[in-house]
Amino acid sequence: MNQTETKAILDVHLQAFGSAEGPEIARLAKELLALPDTISISVRRGGTIAGNVLFTPFAFQNHPDAACYLLAPCGVLPGLQGQGVGKELMETSIGHLKSIGADAVFVLGVPGFYPRYGFAPTDKQTPYPDLLTLPASWMMLELKAGSAGPLNGRTLAVEPFMQPALWDTSAYG
Repeated sequence: MNQTETKAILDVHLQAFGSAEGPEIARLAKELLALPDTISISVRRGGTIAGNVLFTPFAFQNHPDAACYLLAPCGVLPGLQGQGVGKELMETSIGHLKSIGADAVFVLGVPGFYPRYGFAPTDKQTPYPDLLTLPASWMMLELKAGSAGPLNGRTLAVEPFMQPALWDTSAYG
């Protein structure tokens, strides 16, 4: 990925999350893009990156061979929201994760968006389970039938996500 593409991806997240959250999310995206195992999927409109989603490894300590990912962040330029960019991002990225043999993908996100792509609330732990006060926001999509059933125990995200504040849903409406 070249510097121009990275800058465009960071700009998508900066704009998508607005002035309150955008700078923090763009900083997080920059850290994630620097990690070798991060998967970045972008959708373009008119030659410009209109939306981007990142996936990073998500590990279950009791199941080290499980191929799981954490979806975050996912952003679409404000002027292109509601025009199918998010749908294309989700469909393309789910297809990609299946093609590389991923078992499951997890997201701490908007309960009204992700279920339309097969995500459902899960009882699998977040890295900070005591901070999950809105259980409907913690969702999973099983990509290989039956692969997620045995998953249990403590979980770990990549280092930039191992901040308790990122897992605290008490401020969500």
